[in-house]
Amino acid sequence: MEVAQNFNCMAASRVSVFLGVFHMAAARAILLLLCLGLFLLSTDAAWCQVNRAVFGASLRGGNWRPLSSLKLTHASGNGLCSQACCEKPGCDAAWTLRGRCVLLACLNPGQCEPERTWHQYSLVEMVSRSMYRKKAFHNFRTGEKKMKRMKRNASSSQPSAGKSSKEAVPSPKPTRVVLSSSPVALGLSDNSTQPLPPGGSKEDLPNPLDHNSTASDSAAAGPFSNTSTTTGESTEASSPTTTPAGATTQPVPRQLIVSAGENIEVTLPKNEVELNAFAVPEPTEGMTYTFDWRLITHPKDYSGVMEGKHGKTLKLSKLTEGLYEFKVIAEGDGARGEGFVNVTVNPEPRVNQPPKAVVSPKFQEISLPTSSTVIDGSQSTDDDKIVSYHWEEVKGPLREEKVSAETPILELVKLVPGNYTFSLTVVDSDGASDSALASLTVNKAVDYPPVANAGPNQVITLPQNSITLYGNQSTDDHGLVAYEWSLSPQSKGKVVEMQGVRTSTLQLSAMQEGDYTFQLTVTDSAGQQSTAEVTVIVQPENNKPPLANAGPEKELTLPVDSTTLDASKSHDDQKIVSYHWEQTRGPEGAKIENADSAVATVTGLQVGTYTFTLTVRDERNLQGTDSVSIIVKEELNQPPVAKISGSIVVTLPVNTAVLDGSKSADDKGIVSYLWTRDEASPAAGKVLNNSDHQAVLFLTDLVEGTYRFKLQVTDAKRESSTDQATIEVRPDPHHSDLVEMILDVTVGQMTERQKGMLIRQIGVLLGVLDSDITVQIIQAFTEQSTQIVFFVHNGPGHPPLKGSEIALMLRSKLWKQKADFLIFRARQVDTVACQRNCSEHGHCDSFTKHCVCDPFWMENLLRVQLGDGESNCDWSVLYVSIAFFLIVVTAGVLAWGAVCCCRRRKGKSKRKSKYKILNGTDDQESMQLKPASKGGGRLKSPTQMHTSLMHSDSELDSDETIFTWPDREKGKLLRNENGSVRNGQGPLKGIKQTREELL
Repeated sequence: MEVAQNFNCMAASRVSVFLGVFHMAAARAILLLLCLGLFLLSTDAAWCQVNRAVFGASLRGGNWRPLSSLKLTHASGNGLCSQACCEKPGCDAAWTLRGRCVLLACLNPGQCEPERTWHQYSLVEMVSRSMYRKKAFHNFRTGEKKMKRMKRNASSSQPSAGKSSKEAVPSPKPTRVVLSSSPVALGLSDNSTQPLPPGGSKEDLPNPLDHNSTASDSAAAGPFSNTSTTTGESTEASSPTTTPAGATTQPVPRQLIVSAGENIEVTLPKNEVELNAFAVPEPTEGMTYTFDWRLITHPKDYSGVMEGKHGKTLKLSKLTEGLYEFKVIAEGDGARGEGFVNVTVNPEPRVNQPPKAVVSPKFQEISLPTSSTVIDGSQSTDDDKIVSYHWEEVKGPLREEKVSAETPILELVKLVPGNYTFSLTVVDSDGASDSALASLTVNKAVDYPPVANAGPNQVITLPQNSITLYGNQSTDDHGLVAYEWSLSPQSKGKVVEMQGVRTSTLQLSAMQEGDYTFQLTVTDSAGQQSTAEVTVIVQPENNKPPLANAGPEKELTLPVDSTTLDASKSHDDQKIVSYHWEQTRGPEGAKIENADSAVATVTGLQVGTYTFTLTVRDERNLQGTDSVSIIVKEELNQPPVAKISGSIVVTLPVNTAVLDGSKSADDKGIVSYLWTRDEASPAAGKVLNNSDHQAVLFLTDLVEGTYRFKLQVTDAKRESSTDQATIEVRPDPHHSDLVEMILDVTVGQMTERQKGMLIRQIGVLLGVLDSDITVQIIQAFTEQSTQIVFFVHNGPGHPPLKGSEIALMLRSKLWKQKADFLIFRARQVDTVACQRNCSEHGHCDSFTKHCVCDPFWMENLLRVQLGDGESNCDWSVLYVSIAFFLIVVTAGVLAWGAVCCCRRRKGKSKRKSKYKILNGTDDQESMQLKPASKGGGRLKSPTQMHTSLMHSDSELDSDETIFTWPDREKGKLLRNENGSVRNGQGPLKGIKQTREELL
């Protein structure tokens, strides 16, 4: 920091000397201001500090804007990067990566956080500063600008002074500025955070900030040069170097600051953009820069047009949605630079239309006792989708809890009288909302007054002096609680006896000739009353004889030999008290039952004409008579005519039919019907409710075929007639597409709701709608299982899906993937009609659904047990027999070989060999047992295992082996390898073991 402060003071001194000739007073003021600013800058730790350092992190995303970058040296260390950030206006973070420092500014405060990576060469330092530093730096920059203006004025007026100033103070070497307008130009590409390759090192990674520039020691120790553009700032000072004598240096192109402006975002339908590039510094007079625009990245379906690729301005048109990254290179006048810019084309936004809340009805009115209703809000609409409904009671009577719901339909219960207002708020998928109001009026129960009804006026004639009046026709909307009968004031003084005056029925007696008026008063639960009157007129006695009526004449035909005699139409002004019937003419033998009643029965009639006389009497014993004639004719019978409505045709799965014989006729009436089945008809099929003895025949459980039925009708004379009809039962057109499923549930336990759920689950497994599944049969399969038969439609105008494919799909998904998906466990899934081809070597048993193979063919057991489980006739009996025979022979040979091998090994283990050294061995065999060298303890292995040393000439049961050794070899052969035991010093057992090991 002291070096930097001294350097700044020296620079300020040079400026003061340069300006001292003409503007000494102003120079002194500016010098004082500059020293104060530089002093504030030098005390960086007092107002700027690193508040957070994160290793293995990176700064990427749209929240960061790069300011500048510089290359670090080993001598400068990492502290220079944070120091440079503190000295850089607007710098919020310093990112050190592989020897390069990048300074960045946060565009969105509060959202700039480093991203964790595992890169071990990355260090991010977050910098915080106070407001005093910003003000001081602002003052410093302002004073610096004033100083530059004064310097230009001084230089133009006094060149000699400027020259003397330059000679007095040596100027530093020009610094090299590297500026870029994008993270790629600053080296912050994706390669900076790429993981190391397996077995690689940090040198394997590309340098993300590899610009052809170096940092000098002065740049590492002092502050940056202030070079700014609209896109960012960067300084790199080059340290002075010493060129050896005779060495030639290649001219290094000057670095241009190239900028293409800020990143651009456009939104369709706008698809044209204009990019402008500029380079700093400006070219010298007479020179120009050439620009080259290059498209680095673009969307996959890019089809845009680029105009002016080699000019300052690049026009883009026909852009499509996506990200475009452009690179512009500027060259000329011995300088070169490049810049980057991004163009983002956003999709055309959808213009959301707010939802429309609709309530139905908007107003309704109900009256108690009706205390519930509904308001429908499901008719609300939106251009996309309504995601939520919210009902709220805006206004209503005071209650414990207000109504609130989140459903399309609002259900209201337990309403109390009053006025209600409900608000429906709907929200669509874009968050837009709309509301609508619905009004409801609940009226109190209306209690209407009762309506009294005492009945019509009555007239009676003496000697009848009693009557009953009924008030039960009185009504009230909530019910009557009291009745009260009274004699009207108009009839005061009349003599009458009344019973039940507080009931709905009033009994009157002991009445006399005259008019009586009675008043009925009824009361309801609210205490409201109503009154009605009725008049009873009592007339004096005026009796007339009764008028007898024996009824019309009758004509009977045998075998009908009985009839009734009806005198109910006889009448009297008072009352008929007795009836009497008697035969006055006709054959004998007829009997009259109930002869003293109004209706009598005559039996035992024969052919002929009968006359019966009726006598009626009233209370005054006055009588009246009347006669009736009955003619009985001889029977004339016609045979009946049997007639069936016609033959019918049914198609399975409909297995019921009805034959109608009710149109059969007879003159006297048919007494019996008999339906019989033809012998050539199918035996299957049931007759319901004993209908084969009735006029209409009901049949069920019919099967495919033609049924012939004969109807025989018989009348009372045992005459009969017959007719025939046929029932053609056609096969089910979907029989081959039917699928049966055996469920593990009794048929009585399956409810209609569970059936619907099962159909929906099958539809999910098959990927069809539940309405496409038609169930034909649900019946008991066993006591603990249920059979369900169905087929699957394939849309209008198309045949149903094949049953074999449906069964195979269900078996695959139920038994291999979703065994517990159905509400009931499926024991078996197969087609109703057996459709197995049995490998074309057999036929399918329709009952067991298994293949019955032809002679010399059998089932492939491996396919059934380990494969798809499909019944088949794949194997030939001949080939299987041959294969089985070969397997048996092979197994026998292997077993015989194993037995022989075991016996040989057993015999060898019992033989004990005795080995000895033969006296006649040659020197070569003796030498093979000698040590390889004098100093070594390891013996040389014999090269041949069939020498005379291994020869056995006897067998012993003992485990010991006797060897004969030459005396001169014993010491060598029995020497211990480790040298710890000398020859002849070890125990005998150890010697014997050593010999066995050597042999």
